[in-house]
Amino acid sequence: MTRSNVIPMVLFAAIVVSLGINTPQAANEIIARLFNKSISNSELQPSQADVDRFQSILTDKSEKEVRSILAQRALGNKITESVLSDFAHKNDIEPDDGEVQSAYSVIKQWTVELDDNSEFKGDELERYRMAMAHGMAKSWKVSKALYDAYGGDVVFQQDNPLTPVGAYQQLFEQYREKGEFVIYDPAFKAAFWSSVKMKYAKTYDPENIDFSLPWWEKSITASEK
Repeated sequence: MTRSNVIPMVLFAAIVVSLGINTPQAANEIIARLFNKSISNSELQPSQADVDRFQSILTDKSEKEVRSILAQRALGNKITESVLSDFAHKNDIEPDDGEVQSAYSVIKQWTVELDDNSEFKGDELERYRMAMAHGMAKSWKVSKALYDAYGGDVVFQQDNPLTPVGAYQQLFEQYREKGEFVIYDPAFKAAFWSSVKMKYAKTYDPENIDFSLPWWEKSITASEK
């Protein structure tokens, strides 16, 4: 479970709202620049399978509208992954062995039914679990560092129960100000920033925000009481 899964669903809701301002894009048009690399419209386009899958959910949207939603979501993913990766690298954020093993033990419990699944070989399953454990532990540690640095609102999301959305906003704005990324297309730009600045109806009370332990360890402790 990687950090790339933390912002995408945050972006999705706001992107849907922004559909009204979308405009057609040439397939090779440069939409944005991210760490001195140009991002074209063509590389953001979804597969037909993804379009069909999301259109079955967003039944009131045309195929063109769904493609726009998914393309904007793809840009949000790219920016999020790159900025968070750069932040982690510059601040030497990596989970230690104990944190990874802690996450692994929980993931093994969550996926115990796969042990009897003949489609998964033992070594492949263990590599899958360890990769998930490392990603989950690093995601928590990056979230902790962001909250320690910036504070702000924290919300529950399924893949990250302590998601520091207020800190994300400040981080993205700093990277924009430094010129680390720029979004040229007005529709993509509006969709991205409206999602980043989204106001959540439900946020954690400050006194209930606790990064002293990984969220999965606190969940286990609470369930045992």
